[in-house]
Amino acid sequence: MKKQILVILALLLFSACQRPTATLAPAPTAPPTAEEPGLPAAAPTPADTEEPVDWRHVPSPKWEEQIIYFIMPDRFDDGDSSNNDQGAGEYDPADSRRYQGGDLAGITAHLDYIRGLGATAIWITPPVANQWWDPLVNYGGYHGYWAENFMAVDRHLGTLDEYQALSESLHQLGMFLIQDIVVNHTGNFFTYDGDFDPFDPVQNFILNLDSIPVTAPSQAPFDMNDLNNPEHAEAGIYHWTPRIGNFDNDTERRLYQLADLDDLNTRNPLVRDALRESFGFWIREVGVDGFRIDTIIYVEDEFWEDFHWSTDDAFPGVDLVAAQTGREGFFTFGEAFIGSGPMERSGDEEIAAYVGTDENPGMDAVINFPMYYTIRRVFGEGGATNDAAYRVNTALELYENPFIIPNFIDNHDVPRFLASGSLAGLQQAVQFMMTIPGVPVIYYGTEQAFDEQRAAMFAGGWGSGGEDHFDPDSPMYRHLAALSGIRLGNPLFIYGDFTELMTTADGPGVLAYSRALEGEQAIMIFNTADSPVIMTRLDTGLPAGTVLTNLYSLGNTDDLVVGAGGRITMPLAPREAMILMVSSETVEVSEIDAAVVFDPGIEGATFAEDFVVSGGMALPDTALLVIVDGDVTGAVEAVSEGDGRWAVTLAMTRFAAGVTEHSVFVYVPDAAYVSEALRFSTENPTYDVVVSVEDPADDFFGPEGAYILPADVSFGSQLDILAVELQAPGADLQITLTMAEITDIWGPVNGFDHVLFHVYVDLPDREGVTVLPRINAAAPEGFAWDVMAFVEGWNLAVYSSSGATAGEYGTALPAPISVVTDKDAGTVTITISGEALGDPSTYKGTKVYITTWDWDGTIGRYRPLEANAGPWTFGGGDGDVDPLIADEVGPVELVE
Repeated sequence: MKKQILVILALLLFSACQRPTATLAPAPTAPPTAEEPGLPAAAPTPADTEEPVDWRHVPSPKWEEQIIYFIMPDRFDDGDSSNNDQGAGEYDPADSRRYQGGDLAGITAHLDYIRGLGATAIWITPPVANQWWDPLVNYGGYHGYWAENFMAVDRHLGTLDEYQALSESLHQLGMFLIQDIVVNHTGNFFTYDGDFDPFDPVQNFILNLDSIPVTAPSQAPFDMNDLNNPEHAEAGIYHWTPRIGNFDNDTERRLYQLADLDDLNTRNPLVRDALRESFGFWIREVGVDGFRIDTIIYVEDEFWEDFHWSTDDAFPGVDLVAAQTGREGFFTFGEAFIGSGPMERSGDEEIAAYVGTDENPGMDAVINFPMYYTIRRVFGEGGATNDAAYRVNTALELYENPFIIPNFIDNHDVPRFLASGSLAGLQQAVQFMMTIPGVPVIYYGTEQAFDEQRAAMFAGGWGSGGEDHFDPDSPMYRHLAALSGIRLGNPLFIYGDFTELMTTADGPGVLAYSRALEGEQAIMIFNTADSPVIMTRLDTGLPAGTVLTNLYSLGNTDDLVVGAGGRITMPLAPREAMILMVSSETVEVSEIDAAVVFDPGIEGATFAEDFVVSGGMALPDTALLVIVDGDVTGAVEAVSEGDGRWAVTLAMTRFAAGVTEHSVFVYVPDAAYVSEALRFSTENPTYDVVVSVEDPADDFFGPEGAYILPADVSFGSQLDILAVELQAPGADLQITLTMAEITDIWGPVNGFDHVLFHVYVDLPDREGVTVLPRINAAAPEGFAWDVMAFVEGWNLAVYSSSGATAGEYGTALPAPISVVTDKDAGTVTITISGEALGDPSTYKGTKVYITTWDWDGTIGRYRPLEANAGPWTFGGGDGDVDPLIADEVGPVELVE
């Protein structure tokens, strides 16, 4: 009710407002009605209307029905080369830290490409005037998040006229414009050089006098940033604080500086007025249709109602400004970089609290970061599929309108999915995102299978390989376009009820769910494993004989028929995925009951040597598969005899050491029949090997001891390994690292930051490789790795050595890997599953070699190594040729 009253106030404000008002365009036809599936419909042309049209301003769409394409303009396309180099040393296409030349005109030139993908809206990183180069961190503001003037277009990106032209072009195509905004901070124009005294904040306060192109914001009141100036100090535009040292401390999180960026005092009425004025400007003058709001968790909660709904005559809230221009559904969604662990919802609950309600209006949605982490785990890292269904159900429960919550796979702040995951996994992840509740967000380059986080799409930019990447015939582009067409072509994929049908609890495998709306139903089936699985007795709840039309698939393209009892049993190929529409057609089905029975002695038994599994069935002379632990690849084949008898021998070598529990069932392909599963245990000799070695302290300065740490105060001894303990509990390999220092100031999901571990495993009797990919190094003498684990604070990945080169990790393995960090004990324990290691019968003779470096999550690559150390770069070497190794331990050999 409160929000409705505010809308009425907005309309009253509109009628009384003295500002020039725009002529409103008729509402564009809601997509998708274009002839080509996946394309938003073009809006009516001016010739179709009776009055002149201002294409900047169009009514809001239903945001639930949009697909958003997310662009970093500097990295997208160079539409106007004349604005590339502003002569301040800030532009260099060979340096990923600097401006590359992409601009607003480049986006406008490629709207057909974006529209052809099925996107109905674009979201761009902040186009406002930025700090171009910060000498304190040796990094540029090409990304847009270091504002020096919130009401001006950055000269590298173009002009206000060009921004208006982009808005008009989008609206003429029936598309919409979302602008990224920052209310928490400006660029880095002051800092603290030394300790901070909250009772004397002037102490150690310094200005960033070498900042380019300005040394202070040019916009009032943000230009009042010198604490040594009494007028500035009294104005209180900023929190005069140092950088955040503890993200768990709420005071620091709300009042201190994120990454040393000057923290705005958003409780100050002058600041609030200036921010509402600044961002209302873009709605009025450009016709922005929505805002993505950066770093919302660093701003006090009560700010948001004022920002959206203030009735101040001079500077009304942004939703009221939007209503003045005919946008009664202006869309705002916030960024809270918070995840949740598997099958838990703490992060979901924390970020959901930022969504406004009728009683406390604010932003409409938050980006679903917990879903992002779940998608990576399930489709990229071999996690259990029940986590995916759990995350969807959590969103449905927590949000009043879950259909408007943005979901994503890649973005500018996290490594690309393909930095560690497989293309098959990415294809499935996209198919999942397009068929669950929530607004899909596609990060530029995902449709071209990019693996570099901020590489350029255009030939002249960094990471492009000298080629343009606007290929509408690429496999990922076609895949996304097809899925966009399906989503936009049927509202059940947007608004339909979600029902979990089948998941796994202990690793990759079947994920099945349905969406239903107004009598229509679709069933989605995935096999997230890289090996075949048997989907057993999927209960569809449909009548036997119902035909399921295969609308789209990765793999099998045949329609399916629901079997007896409303169930489906079938093999699924590796990484198969299907979208099945429930049709009104039915066919006769006859159930073949193979009536498989097991002989006594299996259920509940424990075996210590090779053993026989046997039984009988109703079908003589028929092939069957005996499947242990769902492993179809390792199934044992048999043929029933004339009397239906069958028997197979299971060797103990297939089972892990120690006492382990298992299941076994029989699959009869000709009958699509699966027996009940029996449980049993095996007991193999244990090889709970423990090997412990110590490593010298303070030896983390490179192979020759000549490297220099980055100068930022957050870098300490995180790269220094003091001891390594290797253990093989059962089938898994466990590596416990004792570290000189563990920090978590950046809130890493794995419990540690400022260190990247490479764990290389050399398994006996296998042919590995000696090259250490991407770190300019070779393995120690006598060591050739077969499996490598990539472990850092936010990401985990495992690779086999197949295909590994100096520039390529090898073949991604979606096998489970886990990390447990004990900050108090100073340990990081990495467990690599036996599956990833090929389920060896023994670890005797296995060697492990470990290196450390750091990972720059900002751009998703190794922390640079240069001749001179900077705040965020190592010194003392050349990162193009010198080893990216700070500390190393091993090889350490496991012996019984």
